[in-house]
Amino acid sequence: FEIIQSFSKDESKKLGAEAVNNLGAELVNRYFNKGHQYQVVTHTDTKHFHNQILVNPVSYKTGKREITNEKKHLYNLRTTSNQISLENGLSIIRETDKEKSIKLPKKVQEIQRRAGNSYRLDLFQKAELARSLSTNFDEYVGYLNEFSVKVAITEKRITYFYEGHDKGIRGDKLGKKYDKKGLIQNFKDNDVLFLNQPQLRSKIRDGISDFKNGKGDSLGVPSSLLLGGRTAQDIKGQNYESFTKSNRRGDRTPLPTDHDLRNSIIPISEIRKASQSDIQEYCKKQKIALSEDQKGNKVLKGREFISIDGYRWNNTKNKTTGSLIDFVASHENSSYLGAISKITGNKNLLLLELYFGEVKRPYTSFHIPKNKQEKANLSKLKVQKFLKHHGIKENLADDLFKRKKVQVDKKGSIWFYPDDNNQEALEFTLDSDKNYKSKRHGDTKSPFVSSKKNEKNVTVFPDFLSFLKTKGKNSFNENKSKSELVLMGLEEKSLHIFLAHNPNVKGIDIVESKDKGLQANQWNFIDKLKKDLKPYGITVNSISVDMAIKKNRSIDISF
Repeated sequence: FEIIQSFSKDESKKLGAEAVNNLGAELVNRYFNKGHQYQVVTHTDTKHFHNQILVNPVSYKTGKREITNEKKHLYNLRTTSNQISLENGLSIIRETDKEKSIKLPKKVQEIQRRAGNSYRLDLFQKAELARSLSTNFDEYVGYLNEFSVKVAITEKRITYFYEGHDKGIRGDKLGKKYDKKGLIQNFKDNDVLFLNQPQLRSKIRDGISDFKNGKGDSLGVPSSLLLGGRTAQDIKGQNYESFTKSNRRGDRTPLPTDHDLRNSIIPISEIRKASQSDIQEYCKKQKIALSEDQKGNKVLKGREFISIDGYRWNNTKNKTTGSLIDFVASHENSSYLGAISKITGNKNLLLLELYFGEVKRPYTSFHIPKNKQEKANLSKLKVQKFLKHHGIKENLADDLFKRKKVQVDKKGSIWFYPDDNNQEALEFTLDSDKNYKSKRHGDTKSPFVSSKKNEKNVTVFPDFLSFLKTKGKNSFNENKSKSELVLMGLEEKSLHIFLAHNPNVKGIDIVESKDKGLQANQWNFIDKLKKDLKPYGITVNSISVDMAIKKNRSIDISF
């Protein structure tokens, strides 16, 4: 029985051949319960180290062939390998879009291949999100209901009903992963994954607060019922086949109570907040143009087939529908969790994507029109003017454009982007006093730029403009001798992600910003980091710009 276990280029270099080999042995011993002979051969002839593992399918304890070439081993081994990686501060396997598309039903694959629009595709990706979060049928049904997908479950099968379509889709037609048998195995796997990250539930709940929709009405105030957690003992006694049964004379798609969902990894109230928020209010804040059709209904300008009514939108062309969650996901080109996080302000939700991978959306019902880009020559002149205004050398504009870290739209707004992420940005616009005002868009999970070295200390710039001014032509020098992290602002998320991927870091030097707008808040930012990171043995210091240039550490200051 052959297994290939691969590691990324950065992690291969950091771990070395011996550690990679040990991780392969740990995988076999943990998965096959030490009952089989095996050999782990580590290949280092490429930058991506990988283990080629051969396992004797016959147990030396029983003398019987206990391993057969079944597909389930691929997914179960992958899950076990992910657990080992998380325990060692390593990245985990993420399912590729190609793999996901292969598992789509043939009928839906054909629709996708022709670039056609189908509510089946929309239903599929919402079911994909629900199964990534669920450990039982009640949670699965509850999550899908917030996306306006009703679910009918019987002893033999499961059927899905998309809003506005009377005919249901049976689980085995949607795909094996969405039938009862596939879901039951998925619930078991999720229970094990979530159990190994017990801090996630508390962190997600730490981000919960009273939330108001566009009309000022309170939504989804958390109750004490939603503070549960699961233990290994709970898992042992769990009946994964149970579900809320329908009354013979009642609704065939009954909903579980909030009490039934108290142990969910994400409280249902968080998704309810987002799904019951006003779309028109979001459009107003984001300056998304709306107009009225002949019947006086609100529609999306440039996409008049998208009608908007309160907290629902409808696509009259392809008969798809959704809430603000879908709308924001389309506008920000983000995942569903990313959209929910933006709407509710609960940034901790995205920790799930950090640990377990992002559930991508292969299908979008419609695209929201974006501002057009300015011509290249005019864009360069406006960026040079912006840099000069902030005391930064103008020739840095070439590097910024080359690295796709800046854009200028037709309105004259200048947009700066973090590394490898066009789903978040800082927009700068000139006001009447010829001063630049900034506005943040999207999430804050990526740094403006970072350099990772195998050392215990990292210098952090919380203001990327101060960084550009300080470093000048060396801002994007890839041969830096020290670890540096440049944030898009006073945001913790990208810093925590950096630390999660670099567990060897034990000291952080925060460079004091000279920007008056940031000075008022940077001390609270540093003080909070000190308290949050102290339990992990990570010290936080503040240093001046001059000290950052000299690469010397400052004296630890208490606030």
